[in-house]
Amino acid sequence: MNEMDWPLYLYLLFIFSGFFLTTPFGKKFSSKFNNDQSRIISGSLILAFGGYLVSTHTYYIHEKLHEVGGNSGCSAFSVFNCGDVISNGSYNTDPFFGIPWGVLGMLSFATMLFILLVLRNSPEDPKIVNWINALFVIPALGMLPILWLIYVEIFKLGVFCQYCTAAHIANLFLLISSYMIYDLHHSGSWEKNKNSD
Repeated sequence: MNEMDWPLYLYLLFIFSGFFLTTPFGKKFSSKFNNDQSRIISGSLILAFGGYLVSTHTYYIHEKLHEVGGNSGCSAFSVFNCGDVISNGSYNTDPFFGIPWGVLGMLSFATMLFILLVLRNSPEDPKIVNWINALFVIPALGMLPILWLIYVEIFKLGVFCQYCTAAHIANLFLLISSYMIYDLHHSGSWEKNKNSD
């Protein structure tokens, strides 16, 4: 990887450590949390923060590449070149509103961060099920454009954007962890007392 890729390691650290905490392997740290609910929500917060950071960086790259009109600045190997992906005029924004994918990622992860904070700080809210359902739906809907973007990277461009891929992984991991939260609530294991970590 080149010198432009060092932030990616930090983002991946947030993403993978947050997801690890949500999995059964994270139970090794159960003494740090009041219960599984607290551990899964805390891990999901770390994970969503990593997704937000990498989406912000993706948008930064988008703006810089359009500023200079180039496609360099974040390539690693021939198969990884986010410059070729993000600077591509046909695929660097959503096809409906023309919003850069990094901005949509930032909005999505910020919304999930907000919902996770609500779940953590107000577990007794009588409408908590609405927040939990929304938390599950957002990354589920996010998988649709992600699958399309992966198709574009593989079959149209022939290269992968490593920052975009990190955001895709964060979304997938949040889909899994949000299902864990959904399952906790719907199985009757939801703790209504506010947990202090």
